[in-house]
Amino acid sequence: MAILGRIREKSFLLIILIALGLVLFLIDPGKIMDFVNNGGGKQFVAKVGDEVVYVEDFDRQVKAQGGSQNQMQAVNRVYDQQIENILKKAEFDKLGIRVEKDQMWDLIKSQFTYNPEFKAEDGTLDEGKIKELIEQRVAENPAAWKATEENIAISGQTQLYTAMLKAASLPTEKAGELAYKMENDLIDMKYVYLPYTSIADSTITISKDKIQSYINAHKDEFKQEANRSIQFVYFEEKPSKEDEDAAKAKMLKNMEALKAATGEKMIALVEENSETKYDSIYKLVSALDQPIQTEVDSMQIGDVFGPYVMGDFTKVAKLTGVKMDPSVKASHILIAYEGATRANPEVKRTKEEAKAEANRLLAEVKGSDKEFAEFAKENSDGPSKTKGGDLGWFNEGQMVKEFNDYVFNNDKGSIGLVETDFGFHIIKVVDTKEEKKYQLATIATKVEASQKTLENLYNDATAFEVAVGSGDFTKVAEDKKYQLRPVNKVVELADNLPGLQGSQRQIVKWMFDEDTKVGDVRRFDVKGSFVVVQLTEKQAEGLMSTDEASATVLPILRKEVKAKQLKDKITSTVLEDIAKNNNTNVKTANALSLSNPTIPGAGREPLVVGTAFALESGQTSGLIEGEKGIYKVEVTKRTEAPKLDSYKMYAKITPANVSGVMKALKKKVEIEDNRSRYY
Repeated sequence: MAILGRIREKSFLLIILIALGLVLFLIDPGKIMDFVNNGGGKQFVAKVGDEVVYVEDFDRQVKAQGGSQNQMQAVNRVYDQQIENILKKAEFDKLGIRVEKDQMWDLIKSQFTYNPEFKAEDGTLDEGKIKELIEQRVAENPAAWKATEENIAISGQTQLYTAMLKAASLPTEKAGELAYKMENDLIDMKYVYLPYTSIADSTITISKDKIQSYINAHKDEFKQEANRSIQFVYFEEKPSKEDEDAAKAKMLKNMEALKAATGEKMIALVEENSETKYDSIYKLVSALDQPIQTEVDSMQIGDVFGPYVMGDFTKVAKLTGVKMDPSVKASHILIAYEGATRANPEVKRTKEEAKAEANRLLAEVKGSDKEFAEFAKENSDGPSKTKGGDLGWFNEGQMVKEFNDYVFNNDKGSIGLVETDFGFHIIKVVDTKEEKKYQLATIATKVEASQKTLENLYNDATAFEVAVGSGDFTKVAEDKKYQLRPVNKVVELADNLPGLQGSQRQIVKWMFDEDTKVGDVRRFDVKGSFVVVQLTEKQAEGLMSTDEASATVLPILRKEVKAKQLKDKITSTVLEDIAKNNNTNVKTANALSLSNPTIPGAGREPLVVGTAFALESGQTSGLIEGEKGIYKVEVTKRTEAPKLDSYKMYAKITPANVSGVMKALKKKVEIEDNRSRYY
């Protein structure tokens, strides 16, 4: 009855709210749904000002990334690109930077310039094929092609924007004159220097209040993201002693079987028992496993070596063959043509022109006393050009067939011409030799944890999770002699945790879950292993604590206190008196410049040198708080650099820094980042 009474009391308010909702729905029901689905439900990954990056579009782009990157790397890459694109579009619109229709077509064509699939028979770009591909992509996925077009347009606008930045960064005559004077105007001075190190740190006491006051006065320097700290015990999946003993017994059995087996039976034995396939290739000693390299030459056919360990595998190997195999040392001059495999884009000659040039050069090489290497350095289009065409030693089968056939079927010193997909090669067989090669039958097994071991691992992890859930995490870990691993200051978008392999987003998301409290414990599966984690600290976004910032602030505040103490000791304005009263000497420093403000015996002191440059010859400064101590200087000589007719050579070009502009734009706009909600 009491509840019904309250409802009756508030009935007027309820009627107003319901009526307001109906009016909003009649005016624009779409806005209500937008609020529920997008604003209220946070169905967007990011919001830059009024621009929104919705989850569905964003996720599609993340999935399209592919490659070797993990999901979080793809997420971060797409996020950065999306934010930059939004900022760039706004900036380009403001500046009136546009890509017109003809420019857009040129940008699209540039994506296919070096793709041989879009070349006509004469080697030119086949625009018809490009249009066909675009029509196909538009038909398959119009939205995806629209996104591609937008990215291409932004790329073109960025090129124009970069050109504008570069033009605005061109050096001026005045800037060159300033750089010249900073480098060549010189002063000589004498000075007294009282180092901060003359006062021991232990004599300076800095209160926490002073540290906090410094933090409050320099808030931008001590901002930190929200972060969490944990400690964990890792139960790693690995073979037990019993597993290793069982594997060793099996390997010894395989070893005896390998000794007795020959021919097809031996190959079948290897294929059945080895985790690597039977390999019949003869190999140089340097290509064999390192443990067998020193033994194989003394082995007889049929001898077995092992067991030995290589990486994760235990192996036994049987010597099944030895033979001498030819090796060749060769040099070549590559004459490439446009469209050839891996041809440099700068190469514009046709195939016919390349063939004619190769024949001409072949005749010149054969009829000249000049070294082959000189011809290669001057004419080759291959990467070995800088080495005079030298390809070093190689074995049969390492080069493409045409090249291989020539060098292994011709004598030392022969020079000839062959054609491959790379172009035309003028080849010189520099030297030949025979090397001993070995054939081995190898059984390789990987010792893995048994089902029993995995069950024991799970039971241990579960038992530990239960024990620490109602007890002291640290004490229980120590009692059980488990290694306790702390990880501090993990941020919300972290993907990896020190001590654990691969992505650990599941753990990070748990750490930042609103329901996870300090002291909470949870077990996670990590690729067959287990990790039991305890949340030890939660820190909100904001300023560092006094304790955290003290490592940075203490040296600064100590330096301020020392500077005051040293200044208070100085009662005279005469350099010699100051030196005498403080048991030091008046020192000299000559030929100091503003471009290199380093004082011999003291170090880099830009404020001290800058102050000296503001003085006339014979003038003395006040007390200067430098980087390393307190200084008082007297300028003894000024040398003005001679004037030049032009200072252009001293003017330095400032690179067009688009990334720097992006950082500045990001600071100007409010960005809401919701990546951690969805990934």
